[in-house]
Amino acid sequence: MDSLYYSLLDINSLVQCSLCHGYLVDPYTIKECMDTFCRTCILLHFETSPRSELKCPKCQIQLQPFSDISKCLMPDRQLGDVLRSLLPALDIDEIHNEKHFYEHKSLPMPKDLRLKLRVVHNPSPMRFTDKHGHTRLRSQTHHQSTIPRQQISTTPIALQIELCRKSIDPSLNIKQYPRKYLCVNSQLDISYIRKYIEKICDITLPHQIYLFFYDSCLSEATPLLLIKKLLFPSSDRVKLYFSILSNK
Repeated sequence: MDSLYYSLLDINSLVQCSLCHGYLVDPYTIKECMDTFCRTCILLHFETSPRSELKCPKCQIQLQPFSDISKCLMPDRQLGDVLRSLLPALDIDEIHNEKHFYEHKSLPMPKDLRLKLRVVHNPSPMRFTDKHGHTRLRSQTHHQSTIPRQQISTTPIALQIELCRKSIDPSLNIKQYPRKYLCVNSQLDISYIRKYIEKICDITLPHQIYLFFYDSCLSEATPLLLIKKLLFPSSDRVKLYFSILSNK
């Protein structure tokens, strides 16, 4: 059993809400474009937007008008579970925020909130109020802190890679293709898979390998273990596609 450590900065863009710029709390996804936001953030955005001009606040895609806007949203429980594993203090932080809301509005606290506060012993929430009265998120960008992931083994991940024939330079004469099914170390990132395919297919510049999942090109530094947890949590393998294109 080895401990795997990584910087939270490497995955911040995957777990932050583009509306509040904080970590996703109760993540909900827009069905049309699959962009994800905090549930409260996206509902508040839609409530304050004209019904005839409903758009995704991130990609600006036009959404179909609904009498109940929540019908175009779906909860992303898998991402929520990943966030709770990465940031166990996030739920505690939301309890503090909820407590602050009721105190600020001089409202009685609900019974379930009082019960939650009895088991919370974290005096330092992730959000804080600065000297100007603005609510801010404690920054993770001023120091390269690392967060220990749960104890994991280096058991290989079952990886399935397939060539997307529509995305290949027709001038290429490839004599050998990589094996369709591989067992790879879970700590490897996408760059190692790309180098493996380049070696097997004998790909040189100006041609380059691109790995992707559906229409999303994967970053070179994305760990396979993170891809498995986020995109294939219930599957026995990770299935990716690759293309070979010219950069001329």
